[in-house]
Amino acid sequence: MATSALREAMNRQKILDRIAETTRIHIEIISGAEEAYLLARAVEGRLDLSTGRSMLVDVGGGSVEVTLVEEGQITLSDSYRLGAVRLLEALTRDAPGGEGGDLLELLDQYVGSLDRRIAERLGTGRIDRLIATGGNIETLADLAGREGGLRSAEGCDALAVKTLAEWIQKLARLSYAERVESLALPPDRADVILPAAVVYYRLAAISRVDRILVPRVGLRDGLVRDVVEGHLDTSLAADRRETVLAGARALARKYHSDMEHVEKVRELVVSLFDQMAPLHEFGREERVLLEAAAVLHDIGGFVSASAHHKHSHYLIRASDLVGLSEEERDLVALVARYHRRSHPKRTHPFYEALRREDRDRVGKLSALLRLADALDREHQGRVASIAVQVGKRSVDLVLEATAGGGDLALERWAVQRKGALFAEAFGLPVRVVP
Repeated sequence: MATSALREAMNRQKILDRIAETTRIHIEIISGAEEAYLLARAVEGRLDLSTGRSMLVDVGGGSVEVTLVEEGQITLSDSYRLGAVRLLEALTRDAPGGEGGDLLELLDQYVGSLDRRIAERLGTGRIDRLIATGGNIETLADLAGREGGLRSAEGCDALAVKTLAEWIQKLARLSYAERVESLALPPDRADVILPAAVVYYRLAAISRVDRILVPRVGLRDGLVRDVVEGHLDTSLAADRRETVLAGARALARKYHSDMEHVEKVRELVVSLFDQMAPLHEFGREERVLLEAAAVLHDIGGFVSASAHHKHSHYLIRASDLVGLSEEERDLVALVARYHRRSHPKRTHPFYEALRREDRDRVGKLSALLRLADALDREHQGRVASIAVQVGKRSVDLVLEATAGGGDLALERWAVQRKGALFAEAFGLPVRVVP
């Protein structure tokens, strides 16, 4: 398993091929969203995240991973290219040989670029707990513990932000050699510990907390939890439905989607999917991907109402969706992209690049989404339920209106108008019958 360094390496495939040839070990490069999911799974083994808002932070060598968990569900996952090694390289370049206050001031300026970006993403809600993972925060906790500056809270170590600030000043006064000799820090930790400490301190300030919880877990702990619980394929979205939908809803709210409409479309498309199971023969995995596409199909309207389906495709592909692999995210993006206008075509590069079975999935799932969207064309929620009758010559829909929903004439017309993709994908026309 590999994270930031290999994700960004231009020659990553050559590295992976060389490792496979030499060791017969095949390495999987996980996305930032996958990394966030596994870290959250690891932390759940030590701390109760089911209530309030928890901010999880991991400062690696190349990136800072920030995950927001609300009432037990991951609602935000962001990766920032400002890891400890990356910061150290920038400082070495801009202030060669710099130490002490000057170095600390420059470091603070670099890390300060995080403040506004993260604050905007977190919103105004209170952060109930800040949880930090990784070797750097564990080393900082160990240093504080030597002088009795470490406490316990919620079943794990708790490092006071005030104590962290004091250690930042101490570390800044010491040279690299002094950190190794007087603090007995490993050489590969002594150089990055100060940049990491400043990042953690700034994130604590943004979160407005007075302590940082240190559960001493990492990615491998999260992976072990997944394996023990039977999720041998860590990219299987069906095992993470609630996580996937929580992330999709957070993204939809970010882009100001009509949440009542997207939830109605999700409800309708799930009903269509379940009742047509003998026709499409898909399983739990496709169901979750379809639900995510339903929640996200309109986010492109944030960019422009015109061709918003194409903007939705772009925004979904450009976002980290926790619980989905990059491949699954790209399928969701295509299903959302084809919820209106053009049918999937081999002349469309992203669609053409898919495997044959994935093209089949995109075609059928987008056909179902197109029908569900047609059934709430005016965003009024007038369809209460759908009964599906699969016949030899057609698929018939019997609609039931909500109280005051009227005769659903517009919805009938919309299904007739948007049914061509369904007929193309399933080989049967779709009709609305009395």
